[in-house]
Amino acid sequence: MAFDDDSRLARRAQKGDRQAFEALLDRYERPIYSFIYHFFQDRALCEDLTQETFLRAYRFIGSFRPGEKMSTWLYSIAKNLCIDELRRRKKGTAVDIDAVDPDLLVAEGRDGGNPLVAAIDQEQGEILRKLLLRVPEKYRMSIILFYFNELSYEEISAIMEISLSNTKILLFRGKRMLVELYRKETGGKV
Repeated sequence: MAFDDDSRLARRAQKGDRQAFEALLDRYERPIYSFIYHFFQDRALCEDLTQETFLRAYRFIGSFRPGEKMSTWLYSIAKNLCIDELRRRKKGTAVDIDAVDPDLLVAEGRDGGNPLVAAIDQEQGEILRKLLLRVPEKYRMSIILFYFNELSYEEISAIMEISLSNTKILLFRGKRMLVELYRKETGGKV
C-alpha cells in the first residue's frame, strides 16, 4: 500500500536517509507540479514552487506525523506556497493563450479520432484554464485538487484545513462560478 510505504519512507527520511526522501520526491514531484501549474500556468514559476515545496518538506520532515498521508502533507505545503505567491501578485496573473497548434489540424487526433475535434477540445481546455485563474483562490484550489489532482473530499478538507461540508460547498460554488464564466466567454454555450 502506498500509504504504508510513504510512512516507512518518511520515517527513514526523518532519520536522515536521503534515498528515502528521494523516493518520495520521485513519487510526488509530478502531482505537486501539476497542482501548482493549474494555479499559475508559468512553467518556470511552477518549477521554482515545486522545488521550494520539496525543500521545505526536506527541512521539516521531522514534523511529518506517520499517521498522516504524505500526499496531504505535501499538498498543504504547496498550497501555502501558492497562497503566498498569489498574495505577492495581488492582482492575479495574465495568461498567454496560444492559438490552436496548427500541427493538430493535420496530425491524427487522440485515439485515431478527428484532429479537428482534438483541436476544439484543446481550445476549450485552454479557455477553462484561463477562466480558472479568474475564480477566487479558495474555490480554484478546491477545483484543482478535486478535478485535476483527483483527490477525495476528505483529502481536500485536510489540505485546506476546512470541514468536509465546507469542501463540498466550495466545490459546488466554484464549479458554478466557472460555468458562468465559461458561458460569458463562449456566448452562452456550455
